[in-house]
Amino acid sequence: MKKNIVTSFVLLVLLAACNDDYNDQFDINSGYQDVKNITMTLQTSDYASIAGDKTNQALALAKDPEGKTGLEALENVGKNGYFTADATADEYIPAFLAEKYPNADLKSKFTVTYNQYQAPSAYLKDFTNISSYALELEDYDGVWGDKVKASYLSPATISKIPAILKEKVASAVAGDMVVVDYAYSETEPSIGGGGVPSEPTWTQVATVPVRALGKSWDFVNMGAIDLSAWKGQVVNIAFKYTSTTTGAATWELKNAKVLSVPYLDVYLFAEATDGTFAKVSKSSAFGGAGKYVIVSLGADGQYYPFGRLDDGKTYGYMYPDPIKVEGGVIAATDAANFIIALEATEVGFNIKNALGQYLYMSGTYDSFNVTTEVGTEGYDWTITSAGGSDLFTITNVQKEKSVKLNYYVNKEGVAQYSFGSYAVSKVSDKTYYTNSLLGDMGGFTFYDVNTDGLDFIWQNTDKFGFKASAFVSNINHASESYLVSPAIEIEENAVLPYITIDEAINFGSPEALTVWVSTDYAVSANTRAMTRAYVASNTSSLYRFNGESWSLYANDDARVAVVEPSVYASIGASSITEPELVLPVYLNTKYPYAVDADRAVVVYKKSADAYGVEEFTKSAGSWIATPESVEQVTTFTLDKDGISAKISVYIDESLNGNEAGFKAQDLSLSGGISFVWVNTTSYGWKGAAFNNQCNAAESWLVSPAFDFRKGVAPVMTFDEAVNKLGTNATVAQHCFVKISIDYKDDVTKATWEEIQLEKRPVGTDWNFVNVGNIDLSKYVGNIVRIAFQYVSTGESAPTWEIQNILIKEKDAE
Repeated sequence: MKKNIVTSFVLLVLLAACNDDYNDQFDINSGYQDVKNITMTLQTSDYASIAGDKTNQALALAKDPEGKTGLEALENVGKNGYFTADATADEYIPAFLAEKYPNADLKSKFTVTYNQYQAPSAYLKDFTNISSYALELEDYDGVWGDKVKASYLSPATISKIPAILKEKVASAVAGDMVVVDYAYSETEPSIGGGGVPSEPTWTQVATVPVRALGKSWDFVNMGAIDLSAWKGQVVNIAFKYTSTTTGAATWELKNAKVLSVPYLDVYLFAEATDGTFAKVSKSSAFGGAGKYVIVSLGADGQYYPFGRLDDGKTYGYMYPDPIKVEGGVIAATDAANFIIALEATEVGFNIKNALGQYLYMSGTYDSFNVTTEVGTEGYDWTITSAGGSDLFTITNVQKEKSVKLNYYVNKEGVAQYSFGSYAVSKVSDKTYYTNSLLGDMGGFTFYDVNTDGLDFIWQNTDKFGFKASAFVSNINHASESYLVSPAIEIEENAVLPYITIDEAINFGSPEALTVWVSTDYAVSANTRAMTRAYVASNTSSLYRFNGESWSLYANDDARVAVVEPSVYASIGASSITEPELVLPVYLNTKYPYAVDADRAVVVYKKSADAYGVEEFTKSAGSWIATPESVEQVTTFTLDKDGISAKISVYIDESLNGNEAGFKAQDLSLSGGISFVWVNTTSYGWKGAAFNNQCNAAESWLVSPAFDFRKGVAPVMTFDEAVNKLGTNATVAQHCFVKISIDYKDDVTKATWEEIQLEKRPVGTDWNFVNVGNIDLSKYVGNIVRIAFQYVSTGESAPTWEIQNILIKEKDAE
């Protein structure tokens, strides 16, 4: 008996020592104090549980027993996954918490992040009555008059649209909108007369590294065409099409780029059954995981293999010697030291070289690291088509940098090719010109020497870029016509300037299709920018009537895009029935350099005679329909009356290892850094732009929304430390605390007011300083966001640390 009593006592002690979660699962009320401090985010299933809770349903029904509007609003919480003004979080979350934590004792605290409905952007109310108007031949005739016969608008005549609409849409009332479809060209037409223009002087480029064979529609990249002979000059680059009565090829060109120094994508050579490695000729032929040799083609016409650092190195850039490629094949013996194994991962591939080393990227460097084991960060790579030709782009998932063959000149003046992995911004800094040319003239013009009576040789298309052919009605015509780039200024100090472009050739030979350069080209009467291909509408714009006149519609809160005719043609439909699938792809093409939090409103045909309007937000690199809800945080406490929202405390977080709903937005980064803000376990949120040197940057750390609509006298306090200020710099020049009442996902489009702090650190040590109690009562009645704005320069890039933030009502405990 004595033994049983002792055993029982030991079991009771063990049960008392169990953690909260263990006790909760048995609903044990041991009598021991169980004061909880829980931070949680509601999941999708939680909203359904809240809506289905019997206590909540009774509470909702009591609001409107007859109409049951309260119950309907609660049911919508479960369906939609967010709270509204008719079904609030502070009303219905308490019952959910009480059921989830039945043994919580008095003074327990629950900090809950949840979705709160946000009303649509106010400007969307502008899009109420949208009709369409397509310019007709008589409209173009009215624009140009008798001197010019052109069925399109140009930069000089685009301003005529409001007058056309005032005449043709005479019944409009204030607020009406019209989608105007019209043909457009960047180049003004010739009006005749003025003498005979001088012929430009053309010089053929010395070498085009790669040519299409002339027997298929497959695009190949022409390689880096060296323009070093024209350093310090302004040039026009031309693609000369010639044909005869016995042969007229079709030539297609897209994805033109002109850079001051090579940043070149790669070719993939896949292992064949005989041990050789054959070129992967197009994106659809890429087989995924397997063995490859990866190379890039230099401007010198030689192929450089990717994948190995110098012997004995575990990090750095790659400086390969050329490898032999013949007829699109690399022999097994030549490939042996450069075989790459692509191993599939959840988001792409791991890359393992012939030495059994995995390639990864670390920190903010553009170089590579190698190790024999796969780690957690910087090891995932994606491989995608570089524009639809035979080139591919290898991108590091975590670092968002792509492998490029670069032409490097060291301090001793020795030049050589090397592989690194670079951010888009670094490549952009060396880019003179880039354009897909798909449905876009891109400033190019047509210079016809002989068309043999044809209306045109060149035309621009949305699917293939520029297309030239003198084969019409089964007849080959003798012709000569140039496709000429806009003027490009090549710097005197350019390292190795070049142009690269994708081409497809069919029904002919590349010998008749050549590349030339002129330093004295000028748009003249021979310049055929007004091609018949542009008689049909290729542009759509949105105009709004203010009661007196028409004007192009624009809005400061979002980009305004109107889906062009080419988009409907590309999907083979006259309207878009699945905008959630089509429009994000369209926006990626239209705004390739948009950043997270950018917004765009798209006007599109949802049926033959009706327009739809959708707002999208850039998020995590993709365009998504703007969410109907935003995250908010409320603290709930348990007292003798039960669980209720503690409106007196808006946030009370150490921030140490807890992001607390704060989100960073980088506006500008330099010096190879890829972020400014990071959350740490010891110092809270930490912002810095120092990476071996001071780097200019601007980045905002934005809080979740705080609801002051029921507030009385909210105050804020937090601790901050600042160190490593530059000479003569001050904390106030770099570290700003701001507040907004109209923030929606983009700091640049919100109104911000700087908050003056009572006390700041000196900026020369790691000591945390409490900033004092900051009165926020002037913002009562609003939903607010707090932001920490970090700004650095090339001379001063301090480190800013923030922790222990508390926002509460002034008289709260």
